[in-house]
Amino acid sequence: MKAPEYFNETATKYFDFVVEELIKIDRLNTTDKPIIEGLAFNLSTMEECQKILLKEGFVLEGLHGKKEHPAVAISMKAQSKVLESFKILGLDASMRLKIDKNEDQQSDFIAALIG
Repeated sequence: MKAPEYFNETATKYFDFVVEELIKIDRLNTTDKPIIEGLAFNLSTMEECQKILLKEGFVLEGLHGKKEHPAVAISMKAQSKVLESFKILGLDASMRLKIDKNEDQQSDFIAALIG
């Protein structure tokens, strides 16, 4: 599976990373490509927002006083979408725990059949 051509270097790096991780746990499906693309884009967006915030700060001086930097809201939305995508793809901690429990139960079942 290959990242879209219009992705920048950071998004492509995240796309390749997610694909590699899904291959490791044998959960890569071609039908998940749009979700993987969205995940890579949002991870890239979060990284860019973090760079901006570290450089410019979380608060800006505005016409009517101080206000939150717009990158804060953008980063939070991207982070929410990342967590959602992790759950869908089975990359979050709770899903990995469920998978591990299922594998343990299957191995116990097989051991009982053999034994």
